[in-house]
Amino acid sequence: MFIQLVIYAVPSVYGYYYSNPMTYIVAYCKFRMYLIQITSLTYRWAYTAASFDRYALSSSRARLRQLASVHMALRVLGVIAIFWMVFYVYIPIVYNIESSTCGIFNNNVASLFTSISSIINGCVIPFPIMIICTLLIQKNLAEKRRRRQALTIEQQAIDERGHILAKREQQALRMLFAQIVVYIIITTPWVIYSINNIISPFIPNKSADRIVIEGFISAVAGAFAFLFPAVSFYLYTLTSSMFRSELLIMLRSLFCCKCFMNNRRIEPIIANDPQRIAVIR
Repeated sequence: MFIQLVIYAVPSVYGYYYSNPMTYIVAYCKFRMYLIQITSLTYRWAYTAASFDRYALSSSRARLRQLASVHMALRVLGVIAIFWMVFYVYIPIVYNIESSTCGIFNNNVASLFTSISSIINGCVIPFPIMIICTLLIQKNLAEKRRRRQALTIEQQAIDERGHILAKREQQALRMLFAQIVVYIIITTPWVIYSINNIISPFIPNKSADRIVIEGFISAVAGAFAFLFPAVSFYLYTLTSSMFRSELLIMLRSLFCCKCFMNNRRIEPIIANDPQRIAVIR
């Protein structure tokens, strides 16, 4: 998402003072649209893979938990990035500049395929996977709670962390549900914009007001795409008291150094002081 933010922000700031390179540099137009497409879908599918990783980590099956490792996560991210780079390799071929506009012209099949594939690959498939993984995580956590409740009273007294673990699991599940809901809400404008791109080529003689409205929707959809990574912090803060406690502890450790909290006075030692020698003895 940081790469995509740079791609969006730098030309906009540059175009405010000078002419936008998207309007006259064909190579930049092709490369920018290609990079935007693959980074957007790589981010969405990386988040989808993270949902499955959380499900695997909460599972009681040892083989499934082995998939939730850093090494496996890096391999999956690499496969996702390479797959989308190959899948959308046609974008630099079909995009061009006409009338100072970067887009797909005189090729309705490529335009329709790009819009439909973006909706399916970016929303239709990831959303159900994330929801199903969250429900499976809820099921796994419920099974863990039942196993803890099946312990004897003496074992429950020994296990002092049982209540803390149950509370932590409930708050983690609440955070997951909040993430899914907010992610769907934030992605909805982008879905609307993609559907508009499918319908737009079949509408001849667009008015100036309609073109302005489509440009506004495009800007809003692009801005919302960068909102979710920033909102995640506030979601965690609002939905989890344990996250807030850990955050406060971390901030205190950063801003309250131990050397400032413990003020000790250092006095010089007199070598031949009989009182000090007597105390030492």
